[in-house]
Amino acid sequence: MDPWTDLMDRAAARHGIVTYTELVAAGRSPQQIVHWCRTGFLVTVQRGVYRMGGAPDSLLARVSGAVLCFDGDAWASHHTASDVFALGVSRRDARIQVVREVALSAQRTGIQVHRSTLLPAHHLTTHQGIPITSPARTIFDLARTTGPHRLDQAIARATQRRLCTVAEIHRVLFDLGGRGRPGTRRLRSVLERWDAHEPATESELDQVGRALLQRVPGIEWQVPIADEQGHIRTVDGLIRATATVLEFDGAVFHDPPRAAELDVDQDRRLTALGYAVRRFRWHDLTRRDDLTLAEVHHLAAVPLARPA
Repeated sequence: MDPWTDLMDRAAARHGIVTYTELVAAGRSPQQIVHWCRTGFLVTVQRGVYRMGGAPDSLLARVSGAVLCFDGDAWASHHTASDVFALGVSRRDARIQVVREVALSAQRTGIQVHRSTLLPAHHLTTHQGIPITSPARTIFDLARTTGPHRLDQAIARATQRRLCTVAEIHRVLFDLGGRGRPGTRRLRSVLERWDAHEPATESELDQVGRALLQRVPGIEWQVPIADEQGHIRTVDGLIRATATVLEFDGAVFHDPPRAAELDVDQDRRLTALGYAVRRFRWHDLTRRDDLTLAEVHHLAAVPLARPA
């Protein structure tokens, strides 16, 4: 595929947005780019970022252009992300909102740049060709300035349309909530009515548990353990210093009689090896998260560090 055709394909996926660097790489001269801007073949969106003249001036095009002017180091966020995901939380300020790492520049005309100290991969995604914060991270970011009722509605829209799960929101909350972020208390309160919605998969429960306990030192995750009979099971977490096994149990997978019998048998074998087994349910990770965190710190024989 020739460079120009390749660029046009990428522009189509990005709602008609191209950059100066891409145009030059595709063989167009600076003089030709200036001429195209004068004749309307290109419309300047930001310095060095253009919309193809035939592409509509849509929200998605404006968001795509705002993100692209940061050379791959920004993601649509906050109310802008809410508009893209149709979560129903908008604002009067028409500026596009993006988030970048805290060390990066925050100046662009017509763009509100938020800076974050924590942008892990599971907080970020691509939606309709636009780099953007995940729905779960978006909901967390909205909690700072959004009332409980509208925040609850945003969660309802996101979960009903399967944009994210309640477990994913809890995971982001535990990633960021202990860092003094505004809106944490409000989001915790709103999530209380959703806590009956236990995760549909054990992997989600495991992710929430890991997020809650991520700052407890000395925990190894997904550790296989065996005895003379062979493999017992791969435990969710292991604190070797105190020989403590941590398990995150979902009702769907551990409450049926056969599964419960298997758990008892495996726990007996683990106990014979000298391990203590501590099991946590969904409500332990969500409604009792402070107590659970304190307990695991104690199990790890590490003093509980409290946020400043």
